[in-house]
Amino acid sequence: MKVQVLYLDKLKFDAEKTLAKKYLDRIESSGRKIIDPIILKQINHKEMDQELNSSSFNVLLDEKGKHLTTIKFTELVFESSHKKINFFIGNTDGFTEILKKKGDLLLSISPMTLTHSFATIILLEQLYRAITIKTNHPYHKA
Repeated sequence: MKVQVLYLDKLKFDAEKTLAKKYLDRIESSGRKIIDPIILKQINHKEMDQELNSSSFNVLLDEKGKHLTTIKFTELVFESSHKKINFFIGNTDGFTEILKKKGDLLLSISPMTLTHSFATIILLEQLYRAITIKTNHPYHKA
């Protein structure tokens, strides 16, 4: 499974970059390489439009999107018929209605508005958690 986490704004603070890298490293070093590769990348609107027009499963993070439990999120990632999933994290303006319609799923990781940096970190942590669930690693304790 290939996963891209694509964001429109940059991670501004060192602490955010460090925490994002921590979860990225955990995902990359997970025993069975279930997600390979994982790409974390800042993109612009033109690149976003190109990715949205790809054959990937495209998930846009939005506070008004669908709420999933961690188990349902794990199923979304690992039981998809697609070989690649793109997760898009908007900037302070969010996504236009046109972009939202191009996505396959609007997903909310919180009903509250989060900074794109926090949304990125939370998404990476949930991807790592999904791997641990899939591999029966004790990190996830439900």
